[in-house]
Amino acid sequence: MIKSIIKHLIYGLAGGSLLLVIYIMLMDLSDADGLYAFFDNFTVNALGFLAIAVGFSMSAIVYDFERPALWLKISINVFVGFGIFFIVGIYIGIISLESPTWILVSVVIAVIIFFVAYFTDYLFSKREAKAINKKLREE
Repeated sequence: MIKSIIKHLIYGLAGGSLLLVIYIMLMDLSDADGLYAFFDNFTVNALGFLAIAVGFSMSAIVYDFERPALWLKISINVFVGFGIFFIVGIYIGIISLESPTWILVSVVIAVIIFFVAYFTDYLFSKREAKAINKKLREE
């Protein structure tokens, strides 16, 4: 269990760092003033990105258990992950409550990121299962 917690923590920190870099690059390409504002409070913003990613990855630990049902595991992962995303996102300013459009864009981006991560994990698990099955057939 400790090994799984550490694995999820590392994945979250790595994913959060990657998303932080992508976010900074996109801000740099689109709006230099926003980038300067982001760097004015860089430590809080960087920690916010890491907290969001760790929140999503640590809530995925629910998949390590046989129970509950898969739909409930996904619901827990999504609810906890998005809850952290919205709380931290509003606090650090990546989600503006003044613009309904920006709230919608933030939700869409978060959903896309979640499904890309989920699909990647699915493909990895499928490949891992295929390798195990191949070894079992050889024996």
